[in-house]
Amino acid sequence: MKLKQRLSLYAVILFSILIIGVSAIIYFSFAAVMERKEMQGLESKTLLAALYYLEKDELSIGDHENIKSQLLKKISRKNIAIFDSLYHQVYGDMSPTSDIQRQFIDQIRENNSEHFATKDFFYHGIYYQDNQGNFIVIAREPKTEFKTQLQSLFHILWVASAISILIIFFIARYLSKWAYAPIIKITKQIKNRDAQNFHQPIKVEKTYQELQDLVENYNYLVNRISETFSVQKNFIDYVSHELKTPISALLGILEVTGQKARSAQEYQIVLQKSKQYVHDLEDALNNMLLLSGANPSFEFTTTRIDEIIWKVIENAVIHHQAKIEVNMAVEDQSMLELKGNAKLLEIALTNIVENAIKYSHNKPIQFKLLIVDQKLHIYIIDRGIGIPEKDLPNITRNFYRAANAKNHRGKGIGLSLANIIFSLHHIGMAIHNEPEGGTRVTLIF
Repeated sequence: MKLKQRLSLYAVILFSILIIGVSAIIYFSFAAVMERKEMQGLESKTLLAALYYLEKDELSIGDHENIKSQLLKKISRKNIAIFDSLYHQVYGDMSPTSDIQRQFIDQIRENNSEHFATKDFFYHGIYYQDNQGNFIVIAREPKTEFKTQLQSLFHILWVASAISILIIFFIARYLSKWAYAPIIKITKQIKNRDAQNFHQPIKVEKTYQELQDLVENYNYLVNRISETFSVQKNFIDYVSHELKTPISALLGILEVTGQKARSAQEYQIVLQKSKQYVHDLEDALNNMLLLSGANPSFEFTTTRIDEIIWKVIENAVIHHQAKIEVNMAVEDQSMLELKGNAKLLEIALTNIVENAIKYSHNKPIQFKLLIVDQKLHIYIIDRGIGIPEKDLPNITRNFYRAANAKNHRGKGIGLSLANIIFSLHHIGMAIHNEPEGGTRVTLIF
């Protein structure tokens, strides 16, 4: 059974129980009120019967006739019985009935008044003291009209309940269809996803908060999966490029060396070149292990970005005699902490710094750390050759090199690898040209 059908069924069952329960309360409450009113009316009739039969000798003829007129309008003498102290019926035309027991008469004497009901009648009795003696006056009222009213109420409640349940059924169907409509739209969008548009987010408009939360979490999950696929693709590209180049070079130099006898000095040169290619392979493998997560050190822990920056700067000064100026305008030291992998971040920042050194011919580089809109911003500014505007959108693609970088040694891996690492850390990276010349890399944490 579909969800919208279940919602309709549950709504109908729930409201049916509710309507039947309310109808039952109305019915029995009405019956209790009507019975109480019948007993109250019967009480006055019983007193009227006592006055008519027992006060005849004390009332004037006119008063007695007036009471008689009222009595005949309200109750038939066939529904009146008056008993003396010996339980003998002395007045009234009520036929002897098993409904009236001596126990009931005794209760009336004890409590001065009492009532009860049978299947067909309401009974009410009073204890009446008169100059002729002490009497028990009992009057009864047929339940015919009472039952008719209850039966009419029952039919009204039954019809009203049936109509209400039918209306609720159609309303529930409509509401379930309305509530399920966004889910159908989402399902259709998911069905239309394939390898080309898998990363596109699901879009819903004018929906309820719970479903909006579900869509947002789904889009977040798809985005993370898409990032993972992108990282995998970049990783494969990186592996194929980084391993192929040194291996081919190593095989080439060994093949050339083996074609003829070489001097000891020539063999030393070959060994040094081979050693360099092996080191290149080792570096490539280490980077691959880090990016793939196979390296045990690839874990996210609390680290300080300023410590990583100082380490990168120190290495750049030692190995490249770099001239780097640092401007750190961060008062809240906690803003420098983040969850990340220090080794990966060091690789990414090193790639950016080495690019700045290489393409500026070792001109001074600026590091600026600022807090903007409660976020840490890091600017790395060089005075190099810059990047042509047409190349900026593609500069972080694997193996892509700008048109003006052809005369500089490089593989087009540095910015791509840095971008992957920053993406893993949810750090935004933007690259722009400086008005005075050079490049500005902006990192937004």
